[in-house]
Amino acid sequence: MNKLEVKKYKSIEEISPEAWNQIAAGRGFQSHQWYAFGEHVMADCPPTYLIAWDGDTPIAGAALFKVKNEPLPLPKIARQFMSSVLKRRPLLVCRSPLADTSALLLPGEPLRDEILPVLASAAQDEFKKQRCSFLVFDYLLTEQLKYQSWPPGYEPITVSEPGTYMPLEWESFEAYLEAGNKKDRQHYKRTLKETSDNGVVLSRHNTVPDVETAVGLIENVSIWHGSAPNPWARNLLEHFSMTDGTWLELRKDEKLVGCGAILRDNKFQLTSMLGLEDDVPGGYFLLLYAALQEAFEHKVRLVRFGSGAYDVKRRLGFHLEDTNHAMITMAGIMSRAAKRLTSKD
Repeated sequence: MNKLEVKKYKSIEEISPEAWNQIAAGRGFQSHQWYAFGEHVMADCPPTYLIAWDGDTPIAGAALFKVKNEPLPLPKIARQFMSSVLKRRPLLVCRSPLADTSALLLPGEPLRDEILPVLASAAQDEFKKQRCSFLVFDYLLTEQLKYQSWPPGYEPITVSEPGTYMPLEWESFEAYLEAGNKKDRQHYKRTLKETSDNGVVLSRHNTVPDVETAVGLIENVSIWHGSAPNPWARNLLEHFSMTDGTWLELRKDEKLVGCGAILRDNKFQLTSMLGLEDDVPGGYFLLLYAALQEAFEHKVRLVRFGSGAYDVKRRLGFHLEDTNHAMITMAGIMSRAAKRLTSKD
């Protein structure tokens, strides 16, 4: 392999779909189209793309976003304090937009160990140029934390609750139900009956008909969980038609009482933006079952449901993701690392 050259880009539109998708290699929520969607939704978070080239061949990449309004998993008072800090010194995060997925796109061994320090060092250079508070490579696997080729200045941490996932190993939703136990099948039928008896009607859409009400329902769920509201929820709903997705709605007497966004990319599916009124019996489960039906209908390979409600999701067959880890750096860490290297010399 020739000497690697890392080139920098300020928009996914500066990179050809062929080059980026070659790096993404079919990984979920990593396609050129997905990042174009993400840039529109997260318009307040300027991106920087790094691609490692071997001559005319793209080998690896990383997408960095400068984030001033990160919805941190902290108590409200702490969030308010950090919000004031991040307005002055934002985060620089290596993360696929809106998908809780790493944007560090590396090849396998042995190239990985040669390319990681080159990309990670280029990210540190951007971090210093953009005067951010932290550089964060989050949603990493435990295995990725252990790579020996991370350059000096990075520290591993374990962060918020893990998400959940399930590979689709069945031919259809009906086959999935049949493979479960009788109690699970009864629960599905009970959910349908409970929502029907309460006049709750499910519908599917390619766009979001009532953005204002939907945003309010999504914020309801954030309040119940004590979490920060997603600052990009409204933009995601307004730009929903840009991506491959299905918008789910629950209505009672024509009133919107529940909703959820089903997002798909490269045969992966993510359920996001769940919203509910306070009292919608069976509504949460109806949305989850509908999301699973969508996955089978679109023949996706893997379904992700995010964090929380673990008992419910385990019952549906989901597993915990091993991606609640990160490598971080900040100005102080980098300074100490440089001093350690100098002292060794």
